Amino acid sequence: MAKEKLITLVLVGGVAAISTSAVLIRLAEAPPFVIAFYRMLFAALFFLPLALREGRGLRLEKQQLRLALGAGVMLAMHFALWMTSLEHTSVASSVVLVTTQPLWVFLLSVLFLAEKPTPRMWLGLVVALAGSVLVTFTEGAGGESRLYGNLLALGGAVAMACYFLLGRRLRPQLPLALYSLLVYGGAALVLGFLILLRGLPLRGFNSFTWLMFVALALVPTVLGHNSLNWALKYLPATMVSVTILGEPLGASIMAVFILKEVPAPLEALGSVITLFGIYLVWQGNARREKA
Repeated sequence: MAKEKLITLVLVGGVAAISTSAVLIRLAEAPPFVIAFYRMLFAALFFLPLALREGRGLRLEKQQLRLALGAGVMLAMHFALWMTSLEHTSVASSVVLVTTQPLWVFLLSVLFLAEKPTPRMWLGLVVALAGSVLVTFTEGAGGESRLYGNLLALGGAVAMACYFLLGRRLRPQLPLALYSLLVYGGAALVLGFLILLRGLPLRGFNSFTWLMFVALALVPTVLGHNSLNWALKYLPATMVSVTILGEPLGASIMAVFILKEVPAPLEALGSVITLFGIYLVWQGNARREKA
């Protein structure tokens, strides 16, 4: 019983930590690519000593390095697209749309891995996509369209889905810290290259923004995502994944109190429909795995 309470506490804390991401990004006064770069760089540096200890005597194969680089590229694109979307749309819309990544994992698995979905999974997909369309075409308080930012968030979800599919092959082969170092480090290299191409600054930020960089690396990345990874040792992946549904709610509540950003009625309705659809897909997947 005590162990179950501990797991529940860790999961709730992990989702709460992940929910801070969007607000921390908004508070950082730097270009999205730069925010993403320092988030990945500081997270990789955190895992460096642990990875050196775990990877002692372990020889990486070329295939593993290629998968790590591919996953790093997809993770870099995810953060670049999603963080940029937060400049053009609301926190609620951005987080809900980027949370649709399980739907894209589902579709890519059907197309490329020949996985057979259940009727409930197809129903969930249709429901979630209907809600996503509603959120995508929501207009702001001034009548301006948030379409560009919403499409960027969807692009970030697709990139994250590709990252998960690559990581699914690589993660079982490597210890957690080493895997995190390779993927976060690879993403930082890709983002650094893009920053150089675009001529963006890497310094000159105020101390508060540097604090946001560190907070993004430690709170939603190291503390948040690793809490879910820890829980995977004790719970099925599908059950742990369902907890991600709490992220849009947590991020939206934080946006209301910290950024004074209240979701529009259609935006809130579309968000609920989308999250319910995602839940149906996860539930269908859980039943399929059990069968």
